[in-house]
Amino acid sequence: MKRLKLFFWVATALFSCSVTSQSSQLKEIGSRGRYTTIGPFAEFETSHETVEIWVPDNVERPPVIVYAHGGAGFREDDRARVELFRRNGFATISFDAYEMNGLDWNFVTRRVTNTGKQNLIWGVFKGAVAYAHSSDEWDNKNIFFYGASNGGRIVLYAGSALENDNVRGIISEAPAATGYDLGDYNIPTIIPFGELDTWAGKSETDYVWRRTYPSSPISIEDWMQSLKEKERPIDYIFYENAGHLMFEGPLEKVTVKRGDAISFTAYQGADKKALEKYEADVVSFVKNNMVQ
Repeated sequence: MKRLKLFFWVATALFSCSVTSQSSQLKEIGSRGRYTTIGPFAEFETSHETVEIWVPDNVERPPVIVYAHGGAGFREDDRARVELFRRNGFATISFDAYEMNGLDWNFVTRRVTNTGKQNLIWGVFKGAVAYAHSSDEWDNKNIFFYGASNGGRIVLYAGSALENDNVRGIISEAPAATGYDLGDYNIPTIIPFGELDTWAGKSETDYVWRRTYPSSPISIEDWMQSLKEKERPIDYIFYENAGHLMFEGPLEKVTVKRGDAISFTAYQGADKKALEKYEADVVSFVKNNMVQ
């Protein structure tokens, strides 16, 4: 019991120090210990230790994928998504926006709002896109955006927020249901979702793509339908036996705790067949939308 109390005291002290050291970029909102982020935010730097710019050998003028990570920072599931494109001969640009902003991912993922997380990612992502446009290490007439969860929301936002003459497609895996506003654009877009994705939901049928919030009153589904009615090239792809964070590992039901309270129970990961189909779909999407 003494050891448990000592561990709790140390963990609490460290957590308090973490909040204090990061307070210049954090603003508490409400009374539940949640934070948003305030600028100035870090910008893209090719020399930063988390930035990975990868170009395949023996591939002449490959397309380039600019990747925006999810709400936990650049973790193993993000690395798996980037590796998917590398093994198929595409150049990639990736980064960890939280580390670039000097923030601890454990704190950000548990205590910062989706909009606060997206502020951090956006500041770096738009610089990575500018770099993709300006470099001749790849075919900069064939740029693709790829993101997951909070990063998925960012790449959808980027479709209308950036000048995208050379952006040929957007892949947004399970975009967050709340955060940055989504606009109108005419770039080919696919939105992969696991059919069991109720991440952070209130029930087994509270699917991410149908969810709304006071700050985000239009669901992903309704936003996408509004673009389809304008004949924009956008569509879902749903995967059986898959939940949120499809590259997290085998499909399993997990209980996510934040603080002392149980926040939600949901599926994460995907089975092997779902991931094989996912890879075939996204690689085909890129190849089919490239220009000469």
